[in-house]
Amino acid sequence: MITFIGHVSKDINVIHGKEETAYGGGVVAGSITAALLGVKAKVVTKCAREDIVHFEFLRENGVEVVFLESTRTTSIENRYGTSPDERESFLISAADPFTEEDLLHVEGKVCHVNPLWYGEFPEELITKLREKVDFLSGDAQGFVRAPENGKLVYRDWRKKEHLRFFDLFKVDIKEAAVLTGTKDLKDACRIIGSFGTRIVLATHSAGVLVFDGEFHEAPFEGWTLEGRTGRGDTCTAAFLVAFLFKGMSVDEATRFAARVTSVKMRHPGPLRRDDVETLSGNQHL
Repeated sequence: MITFIGHVSKDINVIHGKEETAYGGGVVAGSITAALLGVKAKVVTKCAREDIVHFEFLRENGVEVVFLESTRTTSIENRYGTSPDERESFLISAADPFTEEDLLHVEGKVCHVNPLWYGEFPEELITKLREKVDFLSGDAQGFVRAPENGKLVYRDWRKKEHLRFFDLFKVDIKEAAVLTGTKDLKDACRIIGSFGTRIVLATHSAGVLVFDGEFHEAPFEGWTLEGRTGRGDTCTAAFLVAFLFKGMSVDEATRFAARVTSVKMRHPGPLRRDDVETLSGNQHL
């Protein structure tokens, strides 16, 4: 089992000037990917009671969900530029942060921490969660992206204190630059790895780059800008499934994750059952 912990979100995506509302969040894209790829997945999340109905599709896709009570639901507006790496985000509302008591709902030996904004998953919980699982994965987004006058801005994080607790840490090209001060993605991955993270997974417009002492690369193919939301979450979940549950090498898992993500990025929303059928038909699974 993989447990995904993080807020679900009412996303307002603005693409080519057109506004669309989607019920998502990193834990949605990641958990559905894992479940559709054959691994038992669980989500521990928080949202207002009246919004639970909007996320019932998680259970319809085979995901176990624990909805913890919150006064509000996280809602984020994403405004995309012409490149999938260009995005401005605004925090409209925020669900309550996680607490140590909430970690009691984490099951299985693998957990992916997938917060959407800084403060959602307090740093003091990282060591507590590390004690509960054999493999701890995390997404940089919820540690380097902080609300400031309504806008979510990127800022450096106390990485030397916390990165050593993660077996895998996922970044995109912007987050990597914020954490390391360099725009060279390979150099950034080396620096992040030097703080103790065993595997660094980085996504960018052209594909995925994984560093575990060596570099492994694979391209994204056939994506659309409308499919950009959930790119990194899908990629991370697919990599974890391949590496931890399907017995693939890091290199094989990198290529597998890129293929799965490429198919998902052809449409808005998370991975679909027919996407998996397409991949299976092409003997990619």
